[in-house]
Amino acid sequence: MAAFTRIRNSFTGIRGDMLLRAGTSATALAICAMPALAAAQEADTPAEATLNEEQAIIVTGIRASLESAIDRKRDAEVVVDSITAQDIGALPDRSVSEALQRIPGVTLQRTSEARDPARLSGEGGGVFIRGLSFVRSELNGRDVFSANSGNSLSFEDISADLMSGVDVYKNPSADMIEGGIGGTIDLRTRKPFDAPGFVAAVSGDVNYADLRSKSFMSGSALVSDRFDTGLGEIGVLVSYSISNIGNRTDSISADRFLQRTMSEDANGYAEGDTVYVPNSVGFRRIDWQQERRAFDASLQWRPSGTLEFTAEALISTAKPRDTEYYIGNSTQMDPTTPGFVYGEQNQLVSGVADNQQPLLDTRAGSQDKKNQDYSFKALWEPDSHWTVTADVQYSKSTASVYSMTAFTGTDVGTTFDFDLDGNTPYMNMRPTDPSQSLAEKSANWWAAAMDHLEDNEADQWAIRGDVEYKFDEGFLKSLKVGGRWSDRTAITRQTTYNWGLLSGQYWLPGNEVRLDETGYPGGPQIADLPNQSTFVDFNNFFRGEASNPTSGLWLPAPSLVNQGTGHAFDYLGATLSNGWGWAPLSDDFSQTTGQGGINNQGQEVLAGYAMARFGMDYSPVGRFDGNVGVRVVHTKLNSLGSAINVGTLSVTCDSATTDCSDYERALAFASGDLGTSITSGSNSYTDVLPSFNLRYFVTDDFQVRFAASKGISRPTFAQLNPYTSLNFSFDNDGNPNGTGVGGATTAFTGTAGNPDLKPTRSNNFDLSFEYYYGRSNSLTLALFYKEISDYIFVGLEQQEYTSGGETIAFDVNRQTNGAKGKIKGFELAYTQFLDFLPGPLSGLGFTGNLTYVDSTGGANSSVNVFDTANGENAGLNLPLEGLSKWSYNVAAIYETPGISARVAYNWRKKYLLTTSAANINYPVWNDDYGQLDASILVNVNEHLKVGVQGTNLLTSRTYLRVGDPSFQPRYSWTETDRRVAMVVRTRF
Repeated sequence: MAAFTRIRNSFTGIRGDMLLRAGTSATALAICAMPALAAAQEADTPAEATLNEEQAIIVTGIRASLESAIDRKRDAEVVVDSITAQDIGALPDRSVSEALQRIPGVTLQRTSEARDPARLSGEGGGVFIRGLSFVRSELNGRDVFSANSGNSLSFEDISADLMSGVDVYKNPSADMIEGGIGGTIDLRTRKPFDAPGFVAAVSGDVNYADLRSKSFMSGSALVSDRFDTGLGEIGVLVSYSISNIGNRTDSISADRFLQRTMSEDANGYAEGDTVYVPNSVGFRRIDWQQERRAFDASLQWRPSGTLEFTAEALISTAKPRDTEYYIGNSTQMDPTTPGFVYGEQNQLVSGVADNQQPLLDTRAGSQDKKNQDYSFKALWEPDSHWTVTADVQYSKSTASVYSMTAFTGTDVGTTFDFDLDGNTPYMNMRPTDPSQSLAEKSANWWAAAMDHLEDNEADQWAIRGDVEYKFDEGFLKSLKVGGRWSDRTAITRQTTYNWGLLSGQYWLPGNEVRLDETGYPGGPQIADLPNQSTFVDFNNFFRGEASNPTSGLWLPAPSLVNQGTGHAFDYLGATLSNGWGWAPLSDDFSQTTGQGGINNQGQEVLAGYAMARFGMDYSPVGRFDGNVGVRVVHTKLNSLGSAINVGTLSVTCDSATTDCSDYERALAFASGDLGTSITSGSNSYTDVLPSFNLRYFVTDDFQVRFAASKGISRPTFAQLNPYTSLNFSFDNDGNPNGTGVGGATTAFTGTAGNPDLKPTRSNNFDLSFEYYYGRSNSLTLALFYKEISDYIFVGLEQQEYTSGGETIAFDVNRQTNGAKGKIKGFELAYTQFLDFLPGPLSGLGFTGNLTYVDSTGGANSSVNVFDTANGENAGLNLPLEGLSKWSYNVAAIYETPGISARVAYNWRKKYLLTTSAANINYPVWNDDYGQLDASILVNVNEHLKVGVQGTNLLTSRTYLRVGDPSFQPRYSWTETDRRVAMVVRTRF
């Protein structure tokens, strides 16, 4: 009862209007359901029931998938929601991550990297459950991960075609692998014993992206069969998928808004008034595409009725590629410029800025990601009481990242004419002097280059064993015990972002190499260098609704930057003066200085559990069942990282006027050899994780669940990086001027990772009400509450280091545990098919869900503790990243024996995307976003389906805001493709 009281009290904090909205929604849904219930009750005679079974049942398509998902939720022992694909290759969306957003409580981030909001991905990126990013991933109930983080899977890397379904577990049982506070997502592939015999299926589609004006072809094939042999029954399944997708994004954006003081009366403001002016304005176009290939095979052998073996292999690759053209201004705009218009928060929203120095670049980015998973499982059931399983798994993931940018400059003074107000922005770039032309190739020159490389890998061995004994009768249904050992290694190799000059810059004029020239005067000449630029006109920008921002200009050619840094240097090396300037990075990551280099992490986990299943069909309180158990987990970590970096002293100290004692200590410390050492760390901890799941049957159709558990989410390998950077903070006179613990002044500061981090821990409570009626209808309400402790955030700690004969306590910014918070909310879901309607109207159906999430306390973790702005902003009074208070899905469905159609709309409320966006170094918020998708499939015959799928039919725009909670002007507008696919599916 204490747990029930805690949940009840926690929800009293939800605002009355929100409760009213939820209550109104629930009432409306219940009212909508009543006619169907009444009709079903009136028609429930034996003759009519038989008629319904023979004539009205639809067992394929969307309805069959929804029925299967409802059955999994209703019959599960724990709190779970599912999506299933009855048809092969028929998950409702193009990728697993996009399909997941249809599930109550699950939201999708539409950029692959939250810190890089300027580059929205073609498919959904990060997945959040109930507003939390602490999500663990599984493949067929086994732990799976990617090399990017080492702790979870990048769901957008996995082909949806191979999935038979996806389960989202929101409160676990003791026999489930630990690690997900938000929840666990289990990807399920098909097995040969799932089908009664031979199955062959082929599907294909042509996907057209209208803004990109390009088509992409995809296809999948599956063959499965089972055979009776002298060795027993054998099943074989092989499937293969090729998925290609692409898009274009057009964006107009500002930058961080800087506080400026008016130097004179202008534009409706008086001298001394405060206004906010963006650091820059600009526009970009990104052409993105991705090829995804996946191979899945499984072999099952049942030598007897009591023994079964399953071997599986899944190999999945993803190769996203993008090319970006960007134009922006680099001259700080004068707030008193005549005609500048300011908004309600005194932020600049429109104007004409003359004589601007533009920033021009072309960037190529690519990733090559591969996930491999091999497993073997043995199942032995010697009699009706005993079940014994043994499982061995090996997983390997690799990810390489390439980024190459070439920058150009121009002699032409440029005017930026812009309007950043409303939903449709405007931007135009033109020469300030009409007699000049940006299209004149000789007016443009090679300015700079920047590259970045990563090469990451991770692998894991896991061994698991489980034994269960079932009782014939009584309150206790079964006892189950088991253990699991896993050993994971992750190696991250990365460089810094290597920016370097080419022939000249605005602040360093010289003999710039023009785009039509072959090299620097007196240096090597390359005849083909003039062909390494291309003319870009940004045609059909924002589908013409925002006007074309330029009549055209010369930018570096994609072929220059997308073929490797060596290829780029073969040309750009000819633009350097005496060979001085940008040089490409080496792929020898051990030579990388700063925060890059090699980070080698190891994680060994030993877990054991005991769980009891219980239940009674008849008792004084009625029918109920459930499970109770405890999981004990010991985690051992070790890490090996790059050398400690010790800063240099760039000032002097005069002992006649200044106390130089700290300065002298710093000199001695810097002269030591600490910077040559390799850093390492180790850590271990043990967690006891009890869990309890109870299901009570009010009636056969109406059940109530209560679940309680403890959970953990381990820190990422990036957070455990032992790398340390130590700095000396003195003013020009040699006085200490750094900020230390408690705000004290210190000369000794630093930043560091933390191999001693503990996991974030939680107490989880769920209470749900589930009403299932008819063949495929349901109305459910789930309340949830989480108490979370040991959030990881950036804090100042004193750490002692010895070098050059000096032992000094540095005040170090490092990841640390400590913050606490609470998450609470509800999920309301409703599915209804209108079988009671006459004729073709009986095929109509509806499904929808609404989620509310509220958080108090907690802390955002710094993605990169070595980025000062990232660490500082993570400490601001901000909500949790990725948490939308409200989100919903609605879908209208039409299903008959010949047609399967769906129109679906997904929406989520504004949320904090990142505490510190790259380059902007300030929080960025994603405005409300909704997207409409649809599909229709026609059954040509029992073996063939054809249809059309549409994504982003309303061409929804993404709007971003920048700033702290009290000041968040909109700064970015992004338009992307409407995609339409022609689909063919066959099955035999």
